[in-house]
Amino acid sequence: MGEARVYSERLGAISAAQFEAALARFGLGRFVKAEPTTAGLFGQNVFVTSSAGDFVLRGAPHWVKSPGEAAWRREDRWQFTKEVFFARQLHARTQAPVPWPMLHDESSDIFGWPYLVMPRMPGFCFDERRIGKALAPDDRRDVAVALGAMLAQMQALTSPFAGDFDIDTIALAEFPGGNTRHVLAQTRGHAGETEANGALTAGDRDWIEAVGQTALAAGERPNTFVHCDYKLNNLSVAQDAADWRVSGLFDLHEAQFGDGALDIVRQACSYLDSEPELAPVFVRSYLERVPADPRLKDLMPLYILNDRMKIWGYFTRPGARAAWSEGKTFREWAARYVDGVVALL
Repeated sequence: MGEARVYSERLGAISAAQFEAALARFGLGRFVKAEPTTAGLFGQNVFVTSSAGDFVLRGAPHWVKSPGEAAWRREDRWQFTKEVFFARQLHARTQAPVPWPMLHDESSDIFGWPYLVMPRMPGFCFDERRIGKALAPDDRRDVAVALGAMLAQMQALTSPFAGDFDIDTIALAEFPGGNTRHVLAQTRGHAGETEANGALTAGDRDWIEAVGQTALAAGERPNTFVHCDYKLNNLSVAQDAADWRVSGLFDLHEAQFGDGALDIVRQACSYLDSEPELAPVFVRSYLERVPADPRLKDLMPLYILNDRMKIWGYFTRPGARAAWSEGKTFREWAARYVDGVVALL
């Protein structure tokens, strides 16, 4: 299909003719140009401009692994079917600015994998380092308020049960035992992998179990939409007059139904690392917009351990251990996040 260019390692080389074919399949005009995205850990996205507008093409869907399986396997249906489902629900039932329509080509004849095409959302996409250089302190504070407000808005999407898309049936399935048992089981699973790598102590395990039992005793909160990776990198922000707002919400591949308060964790912890004074601004903005719930203080430590264990496990892999983790136990590293976030509730 002509000369190709590599837009990310994951997507590989893509030609203008391939972009043209994908756009034509959905009637989205003639191909003008494509550009690499400026963010995104997995390299799935590429910006595409056509005669009809600006879009994002998202390809090379994630492989999957069932509980107990040792190896990842290709399952092209799971990620994008799930993302379209949650984008449709958020678009129909909330004011969250998700990219819609999210067009899904399930065939692999153009690129070798299925793909999504969606509108490119307006505004700026920052991470903690770039926003500190790009915006003044008052603007960064207003962005933190906007993030809390959007988190509350997302949770207008509710569910009668906690659940996620099953990787075998490719359908929404209920978590056995509810949200808290699922979060604890997932945390235990990640802890087991980390322990096998020699990066988790018996004391760490005991701490996780104690926190988990306290959370189980607290009882279940209402089930709402949970992004599971809610942070600056996965949204765009824009300024209208003097006010900042979230102008785009994307990367829905980890989304599920459960306790939406779990989405406090990643951005609040990020603020504790980068600008601690903004953590209470973000959390307060959210809490002011949702019903008060005394159970949250007993549940939040488990949600924080769940999130921090994923990060700890990744950065303590054999042969790839990060310098900041050396000489520390998981509890020594993660305790300040638990204490810091819970103090804000």
